[in-house]
Amino acid sequence: MSVEQFGNGRQLWAVLELLGRQLVDREGRLVGKVDDVEFEISDDPGGLPEVTGLLAGLGALASHIGGEAGRALAAAERRLAARRERHPSRVDIGLVREIGSSIEVDADREDLDTNRAERWVRDVIVDKIPGAGHVAE
Repeated sequence: MSVEQFGNGRQLWAVLELLGRQLVDREGRLVGKVDDVEFEISDDPGGLPEVTGLLAGLGALASHIGGEAGRALAAAERRLAARRERHPSRVDIGLVREIGSSIEVDADREDLDTNRAERWVRDVIVDKIPGAGHVAE
């Protein structure tokens, strides 16, 4: 893949510098891994595509794998996602603070769409176990 434009005009190799990188929130907590990249194509004939979002989770990964495994991952994502959220988890590129060995985003883990599978497991499974629910502060 060629070089793509990044937010502030920085150019980068999306496959090398974004895909597979860990996403961490402003507190350094893991919030997912970049499985796909969303682009906006410029109307300018000489313009480069611009990265608009980072996609994470089963929904983004399933389309890359394909076959039976991809269909199984897509089915798992559909079950984990609420009806209105049946799309890959997305982090807006405007939230990215730094791209290095990981990608730091300026948000809290709880506020990101990439955390929905963890929320589902907590709300549907863990909170049903006696004594395992949230502790009131």
